[in-house]
Amino acid sequence: MNNSIKSGIIKARISCIGMCVLLICSTLLWSPDHLSAADTTFKPFVSISEEVTDNIYEQPTGKKTEFITRLRPGATLRYLSPLWTWDAAYTFEFRNYAKDSKGNEYTHDAALKGNIALIEKFLFLDLGETYRRVTLDVSRDAATESSLFLNQTDQNIATVSPYMLWHLRGDSTLKTGYSFTDTRYWDPLGIDKQEHRGFADLNHKVTERFSLTSGYMYTRLESLPTRFNQHDIYAGFRYEYADKSFLFGRVGNTWQQFDSGLDVNYLFWNAGITHDSRFGLATLETKVATTEDPLAVSTKETSYSAKLDKTLQRGTIGLSASYSEYANTVTDLTDRRKLAFSATGRYEIMQDLTVSLGATGERFSQKTAADYPYRFTGVAGLSYALKNELTLGLTYTHVSNLYDLDTTSRSNQINKAVVEVKKAF
Repeated sequence: MNNSIKSGIIKARISCIGMCVLLICSTLLWSPDHLSAADTTFKPFVSISEEVTDNIYEQPTGKKTEFITRLRPGATLRYLSPLWTWDAAYTFEFRNYAKDSKGNEYTHDAALKGNIALIEKFLFLDLGETYRRVTLDVSRDAATESSLFLNQTDQNIATVSPYMLWHLRGDSTLKTGYSFTDTRYWDPLGIDKQEHRGFADLNHKVTERFSLTSGYMYTRLESLPTRFNQHDIYAGFRYEYADKSFLFGRVGNTWQQFDSGLDVNYLFWNAGITHDSRFGLATLETKVATTEDPLAVSTKETSYSAKLDKTLQRGTIGLSASYSEYANTVTDLTDRRKLAFSATGRYEIMQDLTVSLGATGERFSQKTAADYPYRFTGVAGLSYALKNELTLGLTYTHVSNLYDLDTTSRSNQINKAVVEVKKAF
């Protein structure tokens, strides 16, 4: 697909979000009955920040300092009525690079989620769309990357799903329906995908605290490199043994039948426990599931995670650990792994003045000789809340990318500081 066609598709998607938001506003203006029964929240905001980094291209030598001005106006909208539910969020961002290390950027971050009751309590329509910047490497997250643009692309995912909710005997429900998902990428390396999916999900509430689920999904995925049919069968449970404490588990099997003649099958699961005690909220979870990978048609992620959060009188403390590995189901090769440990803390020094600290250590598998296997990140921030929902923020971040823990030779060091002013209306 050439860039002009792809550009037109993305613009159409953004227009779709705008049209949906316009439709919500029109409903508010022209339907007094719905307005009186609806709960509507609209919150605009604007922020401006100045960022300085001493290594804009994240190179081990020949560092270049850059000053980045970021202007971000946006808004969130929530509309609740007996038949409609809408959640929308949009942020436009303008970035100016003072030393011309990169041209001016105009980025968008948008999310739309809606549910319409076409026939009350029976026939529904889910609509969803996201437009955001992601990393080309599925093992990394754009939200935690120190760079605003390196190895990243814009992603647009649109979903439409009509479904029926059958109320069976007792406390059992059967959800049957169809969904269409269209995934597009801005970067030519990104693989566009279209998914057609039919599903049936049965939920049986045994008691108020214990429920069982089972289901089946059929998926037809189409992309330029390859196409396949997929069948998923699963069963699971959830048991709430105390307030805010529960066990859950689901296990199933996936069969993929590629048009090329290749057949693949594997187990998937999602299981864990969340326990709330006086010491804190602890969560353990493990899962195997397909994940959206910009550079592959089908990627399976196996992950294990542990998290502990504790609320203090004037702040919070959090500890977490996770391990993930990613396998291309077409080749059955695990080519990326990630191990991470992190600690976060937030403390209110005085009224309206809050300090936050964070530290993260990560170990990545090396895909190429240019990739750093180790990354350490430290973040410190101050936030001061003024009157009229005006907030001042100051953040300092240090990132060290290393080839070896025993030496800093050829290491990549990044220091950046951000001053931000944000106003909510």
